[in-house]
Amino acid sequence: MIVEESTKRLEPFANRLIRFCVAAGIVHAVILLGIMPRLSRQLAPLYNQSVFADGYDQLATNLVDGYGYRFYRDTAPTLLREPGYPMLLASLFRLFGTTFTVVTVTNMVMVLATAMLVAAICRRVSDDGRFIVAAPLLFMFHPGILIAESRGGPEAVFMLFLTLFVLMVYVALRTEKASAYGFAGAILGVVVLIKSTPIACPILLFAYLAATRRQRLLIVVRNIGSMLAAMLVVMSPWIIRNYVVTKRFVPTASIVGVSAHAGQYICMNLDRDKQLVAVDRQAAQERMALATEMGYPFKHVETGYYQLFYSSVDEVRFSSDLLKRVADEYRSRPALFAKCVGLNLFNLWFAGKTWRSTGLNIVVQLPYLVLAFYGIVVSLRDDRGRRIAPLLLILISYVAVHVAILAQARYSVPLIPFISILAVVPFRERLARHPV
Repeated sequence: MIVEESTKRLEPFANRLIRFCVAAGIVHAVILLGIMPRLSRQLAPLYNQSVFADGYDQLATNLVDGYGYRFYRDTAPTLLREPGYPMLLASLFRLFGTTFTVVTVTNMVMVLATAMLVAAICRRVSDDGRFIVAAPLLFMFHPGILIAESRGGPEAVFMLFLTLFVLMVYVALRTEKASAYGFAGAILGVVVLIKSTPIACPILLFAYLAATRRQRLLIVVRNIGSMLAAMLVVMSPWIIRNYVVTKRFVPTASIVGVSAHAGQYICMNLDRDKQLVAVDRQAAQERMALATEMGYPFKHVETGYYQLFYSSVDEVRFSSDLLKRVADEYRSRPALFAKCVGLNLFNLWFAGKTWRSTGLNIVVQLPYLVLAFYGIVVSLRDDRGRRIAPLLLILISYVAVHVAILAQARYSVPLIPFISILAVVPFRERLARHPV
């Protein structure tokens, strides 16, 4: 009887919620498919709208054409990019051709699915229904999300699986079952195959659980072990393939050296008179000169950002050489490393290709970040830290990688679901005074 009465009380709100979500989805689609294309002339130079980024389309096209996972037919099988997004693109190309509208619609569907996952996470943070609506709306209509949907990059699919992983962490923490941790680990394996940035999250999760559940350390070890094992199983085909072509253990991608060099070069050379995009291109030119100086044969592409080698082994070795070069520079100049970490922390949230886009990013991002930070403070003050712990863990693990290597504002887009949830937390008390 009690359950039936509770269900009856929830039905009107659930119906309103469904209608509201449908309306929000329609408005979102109108903005993305109707308004954004009309702004492409203004947005494209600033945000690469309506184009494929970083050669993902080249990888997908070669997969479809049967030439393997490489950028050009005459270059070696590459490890520069994780395979998740190129394989998705290849599937779309095979089914629908290379029409960019298909990519945009696919991104939109994944963003709408992510919004539903955001609502599901909100149920773990707060029981108020309006809280569950507000965070997905903040997420869906963030300009960075709309721009990410309108470009051919991995942000939408990466964000979808990253948000699903965080939701599964909440489930695992509640059930304390090894199978739940294993399922979360399998999802994390998919995440890492799209972009490897959160790969260290299980380590942070272990540290958190070991500190908060010391009396059950063996259970913590079992659960995190299940997560790691499942993650490695999902990643194993990629790891095996990389070993076959390089005879080295490369669990993710070979881009870390390139990224570290780009981050250090930008840190050392960016100033008010230079746009970030120009300095980034100069860094690419320096890597080209270094590869030539080191004697690595590679394909010279006039507008290319990456050095594309005729040997997979050379690709991995060059990345290792760059990483060692950057690490040696930081070891000899600790102050430079501190400067670069600080700059990357700013760049992760605000840095665009130009100073104009950086200013626009500040206007958009700063209110979200201020509210999210206040949400963290409010949660810790009210002894609700455990409710937001998974959100903090993913934020810390993701941010730590980028501030140490390379950061630009587009790299923070996958964190917007979690920032949006935290940004609504400060309004919880006000909402509580006006019950549904």
